[in-house]
Amino acid sequence: MSSDKSDSKSDSASVTADDFVQEAYHLENTHEMVDFYRKWAADYDRQMLDQRGYTAPSSIAAILSEQLPDTQASVLDVGCGTGLTCRLLAERGFSQLDGIDLSQEMIDVARERGIYRNLLQGDVNEPLQIETASYDGVVSSGTFTHGHVGPAPLDEIFRVLKPGGVLACTVHQDLWQSMGFEDRFAALVDEGIASLVSLELGSYYRDKPVEGWFCVYRKV
Repeated sequence: MSSDKSDSKSDSASVTADDFVQEAYHLENTHEMVDFYRKWAADYDRQMLDQRGYTAPSSIAAILSEQLPDTQASVLDVGCGTGLTCRLLAERGFSQLDGIDLSQEMIDVARERGIYRNLLQGDVNEPLQIETASYDGVVSSGTFTHGHVGPAPLDEIFRVLKPGGVLACTVHQDLWQSMGFEDRFAALVDEGIASLVSLELGSYYRDKPVEGWFCVYRKV
């Protein structure tokens, strides 16, 4: 086990942040996703923050804080990864933070931050093992990005949100229409489940072109 981890770290240190992102975009199935994040978990923050200038988590944390100023609010981080978004929420005073991610290795890194109340390993494409109306807020940064997770989890997200609860998430612009996010959000509004708070295009990286949507919806 220890030799596998050291090999992963040496492999990750030998490539650029652009290589890292390009590999993520070319994953084709769940098995490849699990293997990718197992390999990169220990080096993910360095690649994304230090080398790539990843700003989406800080943007999502700021958006949720504005819409949900009560720092005692319960928040679920969908596709929490290593905990970048909730780290920033914790710095803002939020303490009731839970997370779910497909990768156990990413969860292990997130747990080391000491900011999460609960962490679950699971596929967000499957029904969430969470009670209805459990959370005041849901955040998700980077999960709806590579095309491996479509809009199906939105139904579960709004199920676990309390009435008046807020979803703040990113959706890559290449997936917005092609994978049905635009239509599913519109349907949730039409069905009286959600209301649109804001929808803005922006960059996910420092000094980079626009990449996708920053979405804020409130459960009715």
